[in-house]
Amino acid sequence: FFCLIFCYILIKFHHDLLSLGQIGSGNQKAIDALVELIGKPQMDNSTRWQAASSLGEIGSGNQKAIDALVELIGKPQMDNSTRWQAASSLGQIGSGNQKAIDALVKLIGKPQLDDYTRRLAAFRLGKIGSGNQKAIDALVELIGKPQLDDYTQRLVASSLGQIDPGNQKAIDALVELIGKPQLDDYTQRLVASSLGQIDPGNQKAIDALVELIGKPQLDDYTRRLAASSLGKIGSGNQKTIDALVKSIGKPQLDHYTRRRAASSSEQIISEEQMPSVVTKLKDYLSPEIYKNDFERFHNCYEVIWKCAQSMPYPAFYQAWHQ
Repeated sequence: FFCLIFCYILIKFHHDLLSLGQIGSGNQKAIDALVELIGKPQMDNSTRWQAASSLGEIGSGNQKAIDALVELIGKPQMDNSTRWQAASSLGQIGSGNQKAIDALVKLIGKPQLDDYTRRLAAFRLGKIGSGNQKAIDALVELIGKPQLDDYTQRLVASSLGQIDPGNQKAIDALVELIGKPQLDDYTQRLVASSLGQIDPGNQKAIDALVELIGKPQLDDYTRRLAASSLGKIGSGNQKTIDALVKSIGKPQLDHYTRRRAASSSEQIISEEQMPSVVTKLKDYLSPEIYKNDFERFHNCYEVIWKCAQSMPYPAFYQAWHQ
């Protein structure tokens, strides 16, 4: 009987705690109650975990909630599950908050931290640390560690691609990573995609993608992603155009990759580059290629048609007959 009563009280307590997280974002009374609950030394881990979770739902931008979660993360005796939840909640409510960023930076640097919590902290840091150099430095340091597992490496690469598009340190880290010969295909794809989200015109990123797209052993899907990224950041860049035009004409590439290269070329080609592109691709518009490889014929036709619409007729005529 007493056991039944105890279970009933415990269930009701957890239900009331859960309700605090559903009251509404920014309710100071609810936040105060949850903060007080988190700080009680005798509180069991399950309750503390739930309180941390609720703060992540209603404490957006609230300094008192952020301070409580930061303190919770820093406690050495805290169990991994609660620390993970505190880091997750901090990443939900601490956007741009230096104290929250500092706590996550410190957390991912701990050598004894479990992989699961480190991944989450790195992911959340990418969400709340936009443009923050301290956050970028921590992620760059983390991605450079040789013992880092593949999954964490991918999350950090994704975060670096989002945190500050024009940050050269983040770009350098991604370029270095994509050049590693032992890099797995999935991470390589993710880095290729991340490089397409950065500062347009960045030569170091363009060079890395051009080198990647030229690798004969590269799988088709990664090559398509690299071509797509070049179409986003390589506007007017001669090295980019040369790599994409070369890809369009390669018969050993699959149709989708050649189509992506053609599409990216159409997006970024400048008028000054059009004559040379017409000259390079015109030979693919032959009856033989039309008959035996219509997809390649069509891709080349689309790019040449784009040029023809923009070039004066005398310039197009000269390029065609060169």
